[in-house]
Amino acid sequence: MKIKTADMAIKGGILVNSKGVRQADIFIKDGIVDSIEPHYSAKPATKIIDASGKFVLPGIIDAHLHPVYADRIDTLSKAAACGGITTLIPYIGAVKAWGKTGTIFDAVKDFIEEGEKNSVVDFGIHCTLTRDDMDKMATMIPKVVEMGVISFKAFMAYARRGMKLEDEELMKSMEILAENGASLAVHAENGNILDYLEDRFTDQGSLGPEFYPATHPSLAEAEAIFRVLTLAKVIKCPIYLPHVSAYESLEVIRLFKGWGEPVFFTETCPHYLTFTDEEMKKRGALAKMAPPLRKKKDVEAVWKAVEEGLIDVISSDAAGHLVKTKEPLWDNIFKSPYGIPGLETMFTVAYDEGVNKGKITLPHLVKLTCENPARIFGLYPRKGVLQEDSDADVVIFDPGVSHTIKAKNQHLKVDYSMYEGKVCMGSPILVIQRGNILMEEGELKAEPGQGKYIPGKKD
Repeated sequence: MKIKTADMAIKGGILVNSKGVRQADIFIKDGIVDSIEPHYSAKPATKIIDASGKFVLPGIIDAHLHPVYADRIDTLSKAAACGGITTLIPYIGAVKAWGKTGTIFDAVKDFIEEGEKNSVVDFGIHCTLTRDDMDKMATMIPKVVEMGVISFKAFMAYARRGMKLEDEELMKSMEILAENGASLAVHAENGNILDYLEDRFTDQGSLGPEFYPATHPSLAEAEAIFRVLTLAKVIKCPIYLPHVSAYESLEVIRLFKGWGEPVFFTETCPHYLTFTDEEMKKRGALAKMAPPLRKKKDVEAVWKAVEEGLIDVISSDAAGHLVKTKEPLWDNIFKSPYGIPGLETMFTVAYDEGVNKGKITLPHLVKLTCENPARIFGLYPRKGVLQEDSDADVVIFDPGVSHTIKAKNQHLKVDYSMYEGKVCMGSPILVIQRGNILMEEGELKAEPGQGKYIPGKKD
């Protein structure tokens, strides 16, 4: 029997999946993993890549980003590829605050066209719902789900931006989504508390950045998480909780995990694992996000939750703005836009803060950034794992490479980084998607249009 020749073989590396590490060679043919063989296999391949002494990881997934500000999918995908991210799942929608009108169907269709024209990495979609969508949900959601969008998002705050849904609107959304096999991600903060405190601080003239965290107290997040999980338990709708940041929120999550219902998943971000609210005093509005940066005890509590498995996903929540559009940086924090960059540093920062400092293992980090997001959002086992018949999305990661994060990423328009000057040990040196090299030794090899829309599959 003739042994078929693979297109590419990655040899000598240490294969990492969520269950552990092992020495193995990966053979790729026609863009998928053809086989995984014992170390230094004699199976033939047209191209051999030597990964000796390196980790070989599945392509990383960033399941939370906003390509609607300074950077869109074109530039974000280039930075993603250089950071080892081979699949993006951004939040899009017919959101006036994001400069988009029409229906959610139009927003999804337009974004797929934009992404397949401009993205260098594969992508899925989360669809954001606002009050303007409520009357059309019953007809629009089934159409959007048919297009492979199986996760939607709602806000429990920001009524003044037209984004807040009241409890009955959340329940209506949950009911329609559950009927169509979809889930709901919820920005969980008590909007009434936020608005009341912002008005009070504004009336008092307390406008400096140091006052901002107090207008988004931890209890506002914890209460909203309790409420949305209660509503979901009644309706029986799967829930995704993005950017969990507070000690009190974790106590609520533990409670509902103990109850066993509803089905829900949790996410945090590198900035909640790295920074405290002291950054507001140092950087002003450049450090403004929602939920805000918290106290040291919250950072420690979130890390503990990551370690014990209470957190399911680490994502970037990248929402980058130019420094000039973040003005006023100091004089009135409430007039500055929300959001920080961080997509391109997501994995390396999490690796440096987590694995290098002994807080989590590398297989656990792979579970949080590859396997879990793929499972939750209907991309597994095509994405999120290296096994036979999965997409050949591969990151060769050198744990011995030291690099310093710069203020400006060469592929992005956004012109600052919260991590400027941070020295990280460990970096992707080769990134492959479906058998094609996207990045090699820091040089982007991919072209716009290489990325494909990957529909999510319902269970």
